[in-house]
Amino acid sequence: MLRLLLALYIFVVHFVELSEVDTRLLFIYGPDCVRGFFVISGFLIYASWCRSSSLKSYFIKRGRRILPSYFFIIVFFSIALFAVSALPASDYFGEEWLRYLGSNLVFSNFVQPTLPGVFTENHLDVVNGSLWTIKIELMCYIALPLMMYVCRKIKINPFIFFGGVILLSVAYTFVCHRMLESTGDARYVIYARQIGGQLAYFVLGMMFYELQHLVVRHKYKLFAVGFAAIAVAYAFPVTAFFVKPFAIAMIVIPAAFIGRWGYWLGSADISYDFYLLHFPVIQLFVHFKAVDSIGVTATLLLSLAAVILLSSLSWHFIGKRFLRRGSGRVAVSRADGAQS
Repeated sequence: MLRLLLALYIFVVHFVELSEVDTRLLFIYGPDCVRGFFVISGFLIYASWCRSSSLKSYFIKRGRRILPSYFFIIVFFSIALFAVSALPASDYFGEEWLRYLGSNLVFSNFVQPTLPGVFTENHLDVVNGSLWTIKIELMCYIALPLMMYVCRKIKINPFIFFGGVILLSVAYTFVCHRMLESTGDARYVIYARQIGGQLAYFVLGMMFYELQHLVVRHKYKLFAVGFAAIAVAYAFPVTAFFVKPFAIAMIVIPAAFIGRWGYWLGSADISYDFYLLHFPVIQLFVHFKAVDSIGVTATLLLSLAAVILLSSLSWHFIGKRFLRRGSGRVAVSRADGAQS
């Protein structure tokens, strides 16, 4: 439920940006919701690692969850968007189309983010501007067992080791932004959002899993401190580099243990499909100038309904069918935070 709420907010952020709607209602910085995703991912993926009987089992489970829906959505839109392309089939299904398909299937959206003749009159012609995070997510999946190996190899306390990783990640982000300020080179914004900058959030999710008993016991206090900390980060941006990772972690993880407000979703987990689908769907509504025709509110609601419908279909017919639950589980060693 938390992931779905974060995805909904990102949907609204992208709707406002792509539709060029003038509003001051978005009081949360969009990338902070993405960072919340990485915290939750660190918590859940570390849990998956602890339950896996082997490295092979771990990667198979991760592949089953993330790859089928991703591959389907890439291929589906690469074909379906021919319907709105300004080019004939002979020009559309050519070298640029193959480059888009190939680069996106290997998680390199930055190589070819556009399709030939598609969304050329939109504010932004990128087909799916959300895909950059999937590359970072996969890198975190690979980084987790590598970090666990190094931690065991050097025989250091896991909390000291991962605390060091968090501080290095925070320092990396700080340096990127200082370089941006001193050089004006916008590439440092892109560098800052790569794995070096997101690892602090992912690793904090891992640490919160190991401290889950304390999180549950002190969830309300942590939640309150997290909100106070994020308020400080927003009021004093100079503190954001260090404060935000801890603030966001202290908000999203304790929130999962407060009440039962997310249980009504049951086993349906459409948040991932929702995240993958929403950007191109919004782009289609922008392409057809829906805001000019029916207004902002109607367009927002219609596009949201379309994304929810497509996400549900993708989850039930693609993502859900590839999941295999209840296999390869082992105990978690709280003493060293490693696989037992």
